[in-house]
Amino acid sequence: MAIALRPYQLEAVQRVRLAFLEGHRAVLFVLPTGGGKTVVFSHIAQQAAARGNRIAVLVHRAELLEQASRALADLGVEHGLIAAGRSMNLRAPVQVASVGSLARRLSMLPRDFFQLLVVDESHHASASTWAKALEHFNTAKVLGVTATPCRSDGQPLGAWFSCMVLGPTPAWLSDNGYLAPARVYAPPIGFSAKGLRRRMGDFDLRQAAGALGGSSILGDAVSHYQRHLAGRTAIAFCCSIAHGQAVAEAFTERGIRAASIDGSQDVGTRRQLLEQLGSGELKVLTSCSLIGEGVDVPSVGGCLLLRPTQSLALHLQMIGRCLRPQPGKTAVILDHVGNIERLGHHLDEQEWSLDGVKKREQSKAPPVKTCPQCFCAMASTLSVCPECGHVFRPERQKLITVEGELREINQQELRRQRKREQSRARTATELEALGTQRGMKNPKGWARHVIASRQTRGHWSLLA
Repeated sequence: MAIALRPYQLEAVQRVRLAFLEGHRAVLFVLPTGGGKTVVFSHIAQQAAARGNRIAVLVHRAELLEQASRALADLGVEHGLIAAGRSMNLRAPVQVASVGSLARRLSMLPRDFFQLLVVDESHHASASTWAKALEHFNTAKVLGVTATPCRSDGQPLGAWFSCMVLGPTPAWLSDNGYLAPARVYAPPIGFSAKGLRRRMGDFDLRQAAGALGGSSILGDAVSHYQRHLAGRTAIAFCCSIAHGQAVAEAFTERGIRAASIDGSQDVGTRRQLLEQLGSGELKVLTSCSLIGEGVDVPSVGGCLLLRPTQSLALHLQMIGRCLRPQPGKTAVILDHVGNIERLGHHLDEQEWSLDGVKKREQSKAPPVKTCPQCFCAMASTLSVCPECGHVFRPERQKLITVEGELREINQQELRRQRKREQSRARTATELEALGTQRGMKNPKGWARHVIASRQTRGHWSLLA
Protein backbone atom coordinates (compact mmCIF):
# COMPACT_ATOMS: atom_id res chain seq x y z
CA MET A 1 0.00 0.00 0.00
CA ALA A 2 1.44 3.36 -1.05
CA ILE A 3 0.83 6.53 0.92
CA ALA A 4 0.32 9.87 -0.81
CA LEU A 5 3.11 12.15 0.34
CA ARG A 6 2.66 15.89 0.49
CA PRO A 7 4.80 17.77 -2.07
CA TYR A 8 7.38 18.87 0.49
CA GLN A 9 7.55 15.34 1.95
CA LEU A 10 8.16 13.89 -1.51
CA GLU A 11 10.93 16.42 -2.11
CA ALA A 12 12.44 15.51 1.26
CA VAL A 13 12.57 11.82 0.28
CA GLN A 14 14.30 12.73 -2.98
CA ARG A 15 16.85 14.96 -1.26
CA VAL A 16 17.62 12.33 1.41
CA ARG A 17 18.15 9.74 -1.33
CA LEU A 18 20.44 12.15 -3.20
CA ALA A 19 22.50 12.75 -0.05
CA PHE A 20 23.10 9.01 0.31
CA LEU A 21 23.98 8.73 -3.40
CA GLU A 22 26.54 11.51 -2.93
CA GLY A 23 28.36 9.28 -0.46
CA HIS A 24 27.08 10.41 2.95
CA ARG A 25 26.63 7.50 5.34
CA ALA A 26 24.66 9.42 8.00
CA VAL A 27 22.06 12.02 6.98
CA LEU A 28 20.02 14.17 9.35
CA PHE A 29 16.54 15.19 8.16
CA VAL A 30 14.97 18.17 9.94
CA LEU A 31 11.21 18.81 9.81
CA PRO A 32 9.22 20.89 12.32
CA THR A 33 6.92 19.17 14.78
CA GLY A 34 3.66 18.29 13.03
CA GLY A 35 5.21 18.25 9.55
CA GLY A 36 5.01 14.45 9.23
CA LYS A 37 8.46 13.04 10.00
CA THR A 38 7.01 9.60 10.79
CA VAL A 39 5.30 9.43 7.40
CA VAL A 40 8.53 10.39 5.63
CA PHE A 41 10.76 7.85 7.32
CA SER A 42 8.09 5.12 7.09
CA HIS A 43 7.93 5.69 3.33
CA ILE A 44 11.74 5.53 3.09
CA ALA A 45 11.75 2.31 5.16
CA GLN A 46 9.08 0.80 2.90
CA GLN A 47 11.07 1.62 -0.24
CA ALA A 48 14.30 0.29 1.26
CA ALA A 49 12.62 -2.96 2.32
CA ALA A 50 11.19 -3.40 -1.18
CA ARG A 51 14.79 -3.41 -2.47
CA GLY A 52 15.71 -6.28 -0.14
CA ASN A 53 17.24 -4.31 2.71
CA ARG A 54 16.75 -4.76 6.45
CA ILE A 55 15.86 -1.63 8.39
CA ALA A 56 15.75 -0.76 12.09
CA VAL A 57 13.72 2.21 13.34
CA LEU A 58 15.18 3.25 16.71
CA VAL A 59 12.95 5.00 19.27
CA HIS A 60 13.38 5.79 22.95
CA ARG A 61 9.84 5.55 24.37
CA ALA A 62 6.93 3.10 24.23
CA GLU A 63 4.60 5.75 22.76
CA LEU A 64 7.03 6.41 19.90
CA LEU A 65 7.40 2.68 19.26
CA GLU A 66 3.64 2.31 18.92
CA GLN A 67 3.39 5.40 16.71
CA ALA A 68 6.04 4.13 14.29
CA SER A 69 4.45 0.68 14.26
CA ARG A 70 1.05 2.16 13.36
CA ALA A 71 2.55 4.24 10.54
CA LEU A 72 4.26 1.18 9.05
CA ALA A 73 1.09 -0.89 9.42
CA ASP A 74 -0.86 1.79 7.55
CA LEU A 75 1.62 1.38 4.70
CA GLY A 76 1.27 -2.39 4.79
CA VAL A 77 4.93 -2.82 5.77
CA GLU A 78 5.68 -6.12 7.51
CA HIS A 79 7.64 -5.32 10.64
CA GLY A 80 8.68 -6.70 13.99
CA LEU A 81 9.08 -5.07 17.37
CA ILE A 82 12.16 -5.20 19.57
CA ALA A 83 11.09 -4.17 23.06
CA ALA A 84 11.12 -5.36 26.64
CA GLY A 85 9.00 -8.47 27.20
CA ARG A 86 8.79 -9.32 23.49
CA SER A 87 10.53 -12.04 21.52
CA MET A 88 12.18 -10.91 18.29
CA ASN A 89 10.67 -11.74 14.90
CA LEU A 90 13.73 -11.11 12.74
CA ARG A 91 12.09 -12.48 9.59
CA ALA A 92 10.34 -9.13 9.10
CA PRO A 93 12.37 -6.74 6.90
CA VAL A 94 11.71 -3.77 9.20
CA GLN A 95 12.19 -3.72 12.97
CA VAL A 96 10.89 -0.98 15.25
CA ALA A 97 13.23 -1.11 18.21
CA SER A 98 13.31 0.42 21.64
CA VAL A 99 16.91 1.59 21.70
CA GLY A 100 17.40 0.31 25.25
CA SER A 101 16.16 -3.18 24.38
CA LEU A 102 18.21 -3.25 21.18
CA ALA A 103 21.37 -2.22 23.05
CA ARG A 104 20.90 -5.15 25.44
CA ARG A 105 20.53 -7.62 22.53
CA LEU A 106 23.40 -6.48 20.30
CA SER A 107 25.30 -9.72 20.93
CA MET A 108 22.46 -11.57 19.19
CA LEU A 109 22.70 -9.50 15.99
CA PRO A 110 25.61 -9.42 13.48
CA ARG A 111 27.11 -6.01 12.81
CA ASP A 112 25.95 -6.14 9.17
CA PHE A 113 22.41 -7.31 9.98
CA PHE A 114 20.78 -3.95 9.11
CA GLN A 115 21.45 -1.90 6.00
CA LEU A 116 19.60 1.20 7.23
CA LEU A 117 19.09 2.63 10.71
CA VAL A 118 16.36 5.26 11.15
CA VAL A 119 16.98 7.24 14.34
CA ASP A 120 13.79 8.94 15.54
CA GLU A 121 14.21 12.09 17.66
CA SER A 122 17.86 11.94 16.66
CA HIS A 123 18.95 14.93 18.74
CA HIS A 124 19.38 12.23 21.40
CA ALA A 125 21.82 10.29 19.19
CA SER A 126 24.94 11.19 21.17
CA ALA A 127 23.58 9.65 24.37
CA SER A 128 25.48 6.53 25.42
CA THR A 129 22.75 3.96 24.65
CA TRP A 130 22.13 5.36 21.17
CA ALA A 131 25.86 5.57 20.50
CA LYS A 132 26.32 1.93 21.46
CA ALA A 133 23.72 0.81 18.88
CA LEU A 134 25.03 3.11 16.13
CA GLU A 135 28.61 1.98 16.65
CA HIS A 136 27.63 -1.72 16.59
CA PHE A 137 25.91 -1.50 13.19
CA ASN A 138 28.77 0.48 11.71
CA THR A 139 28.19 -0.64 8.11
CA ALA A 140 24.58 0.54 7.91
CA LYS A 141 23.46 3.85 6.50
CA VAL A 142 21.89 6.14 9.10
CA LEU A 143 18.90 8.45 8.66
CA GLY A 144 18.28 10.73 11.64
CA VAL A 145 14.97 12.58 11.92
CA THR A 146 14.18 15.41 14.29
CA ALA A 147 12.34 18.71 14.57
CA THR A 148 15.06 20.25 16.70
CA PRO A 149 18.65 19.36 15.74
CA CYS A 150 20.20 20.85 18.85
CA ARG A 151 21.18 19.70 22.29
CA SER A 152 20.70 21.69 25.47
CA ASP A 153 24.43 21.40 26.17
CA GLY A 154 25.28 22.84 22.74
CA GLN A 155 27.26 19.75 21.69
CA PRO A 156 27.39 19.17 17.92
CA LEU A 157 25.43 16.48 16.06
CA GLY A 158 28.11 16.60 13.38
CA ALA A 159 29.93 13.85 15.26
CA TRP A 160 27.16 11.50 14.08
CA PHE A 161 25.81 13.05 10.88
CA SER A 162 27.77 14.43 7.92
CA CYS A 163 24.87 16.01 6.05
CA MET A 164 21.68 17.85 7.02
CA VAL A 165 18.56 18.03 4.85
CA LEU A 166 16.25 20.83 5.95
CA GLY A 167 12.50 20.69 5.41
CA PRO A 168 10.30 23.78 5.17
CA THR A 169 10.15 26.19 8.09
CA PRO A 170 7.35 26.24 10.70
CA ALA A 171 6.19 29.55 9.23
CA TRP A 172 5.90 28.03 5.75
CA LEU A 173 4.00 25.02 7.09
CA SER A 174 1.64 27.32 9.01
CA ASP A 175 1.09 29.66 6.06
CA ASN A 176 0.26 26.69 3.83
CA GLY A 177 -2.14 24.98 6.24
CA TYR A 178 0.06 22.10 7.35
CA LEU A 179 0.30 23.44 10.91
CA ALA A 180 -2.55 25.03 12.85
CA PRO A 181 -2.40 28.80 13.32
CA ALA A 182 -1.90 29.79 16.94
CA ARG A 183 -2.60 32.68 19.28
CA VAL A 184 0.19 33.16 21.78
CA TYR A 185 -0.23 34.83 25.18
CA ALA A 186 2.88 35.67 27.19
CA PRO A 187 4.30 36.37 29.69
CA PRO A 188 2.49 36.78 33.01
CA ILE A 189 3.50 39.28 35.63
CA GLY A 190 4.46 37.64 38.88
CA PHE A 191 6.92 34.89 37.83
CA SER A 192 10.54 35.47 36.93
CA ALA A 193 13.23 32.93 36.15
CA LYS A 194 15.81 35.25 37.69
CA GLY A 195 17.35 33.60 40.70
CA LEU A 196 16.59 30.06 39.55
CA ARG A 197 19.59 27.79 39.80
CA ARG A 198 20.95 26.06 36.69
CA ARG A 199 21.39 22.32 36.61
CA MET A 200 22.65 20.19 33.68
CA GLY A 201 22.13 23.00 31.19
CA ASP A 202 18.62 24.00 32.25
CA PHE A 203 16.75 25.45 35.21
CA ASP A 204 16.62 23.50 38.46
CA LEU A 205 13.14 22.01 38.10
CA ARG A 206 12.75 21.25 41.79
CA GLN A 207 13.29 24.91 42.64
CA ALA A 208 11.06 26.02 39.74
CA ALA A 209 8.27 23.68 40.86
CA GLY A 210 8.35 25.28 44.28
CA ALA A 211 8.13 28.76 42.79
CA LEU A 212 5.21 27.78 40.53
CA GLY A 213 3.31 25.68 43.04
CA GLY A 214 1.59 28.52 44.89
CA SER A 215 -2.15 28.97 44.76
CA SER A 216 -1.85 32.25 42.84
CA ILE A 217 0.07 30.65 39.97
CA LEU A 218 -2.17 27.57 39.85
CA GLY A 219 -5.30 29.73 39.97
CA ASP A 220 -3.86 31.93 37.25
CA ALA A 221 -3.36 28.88 35.00
CA VAL A 222 -6.95 27.75 35.49
CA SER A 223 -8.48 31.19 34.93
CA HIS A 224 -6.50 31.76 31.74
CA TYR A 225 -7.49 28.34 30.45
CA GLN A 226 -11.13 29.23 31.08
CA ARG A 227 -10.74 32.58 29.36
CA HIS A 228 -8.80 31.54 26.27
CA LEU A 229 -9.52 27.84 25.73
CA ALA A 230 -13.13 27.67 26.97
CA GLY A 231 -13.51 23.91 27.46
CA ARG A 232 -11.15 22.79 24.71
CA THR A 233 -8.48 20.17 25.39
CA ALA A 234 -5.00 21.21 26.45
CA ILE A 235 -1.69 19.84 27.69
CA ALA A 236 0.01 21.52 30.66
CA PHE A 237 3.78 21.09 30.83
CA CYS A 238 5.00 21.03 34.42
CA CYS A 239 8.26 20.89 36.39
CA SER A 240 7.83 17.65 38.30
CA ILE A 241 5.38 14.82 38.87
CA ALA A 242 4.17 16.48 42.08
CA HIS A 243 3.76 19.81 40.28
CA GLY A 244 1.77 18.11 37.52
CA GLN A 245 -0.49 16.43 40.04
CA ALA A 246 -1.07 19.73 41.84
CA VAL A 247 -2.00 21.47 38.59
CA ALA A 248 -4.41 18.66 37.68
CA GLU A 249 -6.03 18.92 41.12
CA ALA A 250 -6.42 22.69 40.69
CA PHE A 251 -8.34 22.16 37.45
CA THR A 252 -10.44 19.37 38.93
CA GLU A 253 -11.42 21.55 41.89
CA ARG A 254 -12.79 24.11 39.41
CA GLY A 255 -14.93 21.48 37.69
CA ILE A 256 -12.58 20.87 34.74
CA ARG A 257 -11.76 17.21 34.24
CA ALA A 258 -7.99 16.82 34.37
CA ALA A 259 -5.38 14.16 35.04
CA SER A 260 -1.61 13.83 35.33
CA ILE A 261 0.54 11.54 33.19
CA ASP A 262 4.08 10.48 34.06
CA GLY A 263 6.68 7.83 33.40
CA SER A 264 5.91 5.85 36.56
CA GLN A 265 2.57 4.75 35.08
CA ASP A 266 2.36 1.60 32.99
CA VAL A 267 2.03 1.85 29.22
CA GLY A 268 -1.66 0.88 29.26
CA THR A 269 -2.55 3.66 31.69
CA ARG A 270 -0.63 6.24 29.69
CA ARG A 271 -2.29 5.08 26.46
CA GLN A 272 -5.74 5.36 28.08
CA LEU A 273 -5.06 8.90 29.33
CA LEU A 274 -3.93 10.02 25.86
CA GLU A 275 -7.03 8.44 24.31
CA GLN A 276 -9.26 10.25 26.82
CA LEU A 277 -7.54 13.52 25.95
CA GLY A 278 -8.04 12.84 22.26
CA SER A 279 -11.74 12.12 22.71
CA GLY A 280 -12.30 15.16 24.94
CA GLU A 281 -13.24 13.04 27.96
CA LEU A 282 -10.27 14.72 29.64
CA LYS A 283 -9.94 18.45 29.11
CA VAL A 284 -6.47 18.95 30.57
CA LEU A 285 -3.60 16.50 30.81
CA THR A 286 -0.58 17.57 32.83
CA SER A 287 2.85 16.14 32.12
CA CYS A 288 6.43 16.24 33.29
CA SER A 289 9.00 15.26 30.63
CA LEU A 290 6.78 12.63 29.02
CA ILE A 291 4.80 14.07 26.10
CA GLY A 292 7.21 16.67 24.79
CA GLU A 293 8.21 14.48 21.82
CA GLY A 294 6.35 12.37 19.33
CA VAL A 295 2.87 12.33 20.87
CA ASP A 296 0.28 12.94 18.17
CA VAL A 297 -3.16 14.08 19.42
CA PRO A 298 -4.48 16.39 16.66
CA SER A 299 -7.57 17.46 18.61
CA VAL A 300 -5.54 19.16 21.37
CA GLY A 301 -6.49 22.82 21.24
CA GLY A 302 -3.75 24.41 23.33
CA CYS A 303 -0.83 24.10 25.68
CA LEU A 304 0.01 25.66 29.03
CA LEU A 305 3.70 26.32 29.57
CA LEU A 306 4.26 25.93 33.31
CA ARG A 307 7.81 24.64 33.01
CA PRO A 308 10.53 27.27 32.49
CA THR A 309 13.35 26.14 30.27
CA GLN A 310 16.49 27.34 28.56
CA SER A 311 16.34 24.56 25.97
CA LEU A 312 15.15 25.70 22.55
CA ALA A 313 14.50 22.08 21.55
CA LEU A 314 12.24 21.44 24.55
CA HIS A 315 10.51 24.78 24.04
CA LEU A 316 9.59 23.96 20.42
CA GLN A 317 8.66 20.36 21.19
CA MET A 318 6.21 21.43 23.91
CA ILE A 319 4.45 24.00 21.74
CA GLY A 320 4.35 21.57 18.82
CA ARG A 321 1.97 19.26 20.70
CA CYS A 322 -0.98 21.56 19.98
CA LEU A 323 -0.17 22.54 16.38
CA ARG A 324 -1.60 19.52 14.55
CA PRO A 325 -4.10 21.03 12.10
CA GLN A 326 -7.83 20.37 12.10
CA PRO A 327 -10.59 22.21 10.18
CA GLY A 328 -11.30 25.54 11.84
CA LYS A 329 -8.69 25.05 14.54
CA THR A 330 -6.68 27.91 16.01
CA ALA A 331 -4.37 26.71 18.76
CA VAL A 332 -3.82 28.70 21.95
CA ILE A 333 -0.47 28.84 23.72
CA LEU A 334 -0.47 30.17 27.29
CA ASP A 335 3.04 30.91 28.49
CA HIS A 336 3.07 31.41 32.27
CA VAL A 337 6.85 31.19 32.66
CA GLY A 338 8.35 33.53 30.07
CA ASN A 339 9.72 30.85 27.73
CA ILE A 340 8.66 32.75 24.61
CA GLU A 341 10.34 35.94 25.80
CA ARG A 342 13.45 33.90 26.61
CA LEU A 343 13.60 31.63 23.55
CA GLY A 344 11.44 33.24 20.89
CA HIS A 345 8.24 32.49 18.97
CA HIS A 346 7.68 29.01 17.56
CA LEU A 347 7.44 30.46 14.02
CA ASP A 348 10.80 32.22 14.23
CA GLU A 349 13.21 30.94 11.59
CA GLN A 350 16.02 28.90 13.11
CA GLU A 351 19.57 28.67 11.78
CA TRP A 352 20.29 24.99 12.44
CA SER A 353 23.82 23.66 12.23
CA LEU A 354 25.61 20.34 12.72
CA ASP A 355 28.41 22.24 14.45
CA GLY A 356 26.52 22.78 17.70
CA VAL A 357 26.12 26.10 19.48
CA LYS A 358 28.38 27.41 22.18
CA LYS A 359 26.42 29.03 24.97
CA ARG A 360 28.26 32.32 24.55
CA GLU A 361 27.18 32.39 20.87
CA GLN A 362 23.47 31.96 21.58
CA SER A 363 21.49 35.10 20.81
CA LYS A 364 18.60 36.37 22.84
CA ALA A 365 15.04 36.19 21.55
CA PRO A 366 13.75 39.29 19.74
CA PRO A 367 12.67 41.99 22.25
CA VAL A 368 8.94 42.65 22.60
CA LYS A 369 6.79 45.45 23.97
CA THR A 370 3.16 45.55 25.03
CA CYS A 371 0.42 47.81 23.72
CA PRO A 372 -1.16 49.79 26.60
CA GLN A 373 -4.55 49.74 24.86
CA CYS A 374 -5.16 46.10 23.86
CA PHE A 375 -2.22 44.34 25.61
CA CYS A 376 -0.95 42.88 22.31
CA ALA A 377 2.75 42.05 22.47
CA MET A 378 4.93 42.87 19.45
CA ALA A 379 8.43 43.71 18.28
CA SER A 380 9.91 46.62 20.20
CA THR A 381 10.78 48.34 16.91
CA LEU A 382 7.14 48.75 15.76
CA SER A 383 5.64 52.23 16.11
CA VAL A 384 1.99 51.21 15.50
CA CYS A 385 0.15 48.35 17.21
CA PRO A 386 -0.91 45.82 14.53
CA GLU A 387 -4.00 44.85 16.54
CA CYS A 388 -5.67 48.15 17.53
CA GLY A 389 -3.65 50.80 15.68
CA HIS A 390 -2.37 52.52 18.81
CA VAL A 391 0.52 54.87 17.96
CA PHE A 392 3.48 54.72 20.33
CA ARG A 393 4.95 58.05 21.31
CA PRO A 394 8.71 58.55 20.93
CA GLU A 395 9.13 58.94 24.65
CA ARG A 396 8.79 55.61 26.43
CA GLN A 397 6.34 55.71 29.30
CA LYS A 398 6.18 53.07 31.96
CA LEU A 399 3.13 50.89 31.35
CA ILE A 400 0.71 49.98 34.12
CA THR A 401 0.34 46.19 34.20
CA VAL A 402 -2.15 43.89 35.86
CA GLU A 403 -0.74 41.01 37.86
CA GLY A 404 -1.16 37.60 36.25
CA GLU A 405 -2.54 38.89 32.93
CA LEU A 406 -1.27 37.16 29.78
CA ARG A 407 -0.95 39.40 26.74
CA GLU A 408 -1.13 38.28 23.14
CA ILE A 409 1.98 38.33 20.98
CA ASN A 410 1.45 39.26 17.32
CA GLN A 411 4.14 37.12 15.75
CA GLN A 412 3.14 37.58 12.14
CA GLU A 413 4.27 41.17 11.76
CA LEU A 414 7.32 40.55 13.93
CA ARG A 415 8.33 37.60 11.78
CA ARG A 416 7.72 39.43 8.51
CA GLN A 417 9.79 42.37 9.62
CA ARG A 418 12.73 40.22 10.68
CA LYS A 419 12.56 38.15 7.48
CA ARG A 420 12.51 41.30 5.35
CA GLU A 421 15.56 42.60 7.16
CA GLN A 422 17.37 39.30 6.73
CA SER A 423 16.43 38.85 3.05
CA ARG A 424 17.75 42.33 2.22
CA ALA A 425 21.14 41.33 3.61
CA ARG A 426 22.69 39.44 0.70
CA THR A 427 26.38 39.30 1.57
CA ALA A 428 28.24 37.94 4.57
CA THR A 429 29.26 41.47 5.51
CA GLU A 430 25.66 42.72 5.43
CA LEU A 431 24.45 39.74 7.45
CA GLU A 432 27.21 40.24 10.00
CA ALA A 433 26.18 43.90 10.36
CA LEU A 434 22.56 42.83 10.90
CA GLY A 435 23.65 40.32 13.52
CA THR A 436 25.59 43.04 15.31
CA GLN A 437 22.54 45.31 15.19
CA ARG A 438 20.44 42.56 16.77
CA GLY A 439 22.91 42.22 19.64
CA MET A 440 24.31 38.81 18.72
CA LYS A 441 27.53 37.83 20.43
CA ASN A 442 28.88 36.04 17.35
CA PRO A 443 27.38 37.79 14.28
CA LYS A 444 30.07 36.40 11.98
CA GLY A 445 29.18 32.79 12.87
CA TRP A 446 25.47 33.56 12.49
CA ALA A 447 26.10 35.04 9.03
CA ARG A 448 27.91 31.85 7.97
CA HIS A 449 24.97 29.73 9.17
CA VAL A 450 22.43 31.88 7.28
CA ILE A 451 24.37 31.57 4.02
CA ALA A 452 24.78 27.80 4.46
CA SER A 453 21.07 27.47 5.27
CA ARG A 454 20.11 29.41 2.16
CA GLN A 455 22.20 27.13 0.02
CA THR A 456 20.65 24.04 1.61
CA ARG A 457 17.05 25.26 1.69
CA GLY A 458 16.91 26.74 -1.83
CA HIS A 459 14.32 24.23 -3.05
CA TRP A 460 11.48 25.08 -0.66
CA SER A 461 10.61 28.47 -2.15
CA LEU A 462 9.46 26.62 -5.28
CA LEU A 463 6.60 25.09 -3.29
CA ALA A 464 5.18 28.37 -1.94
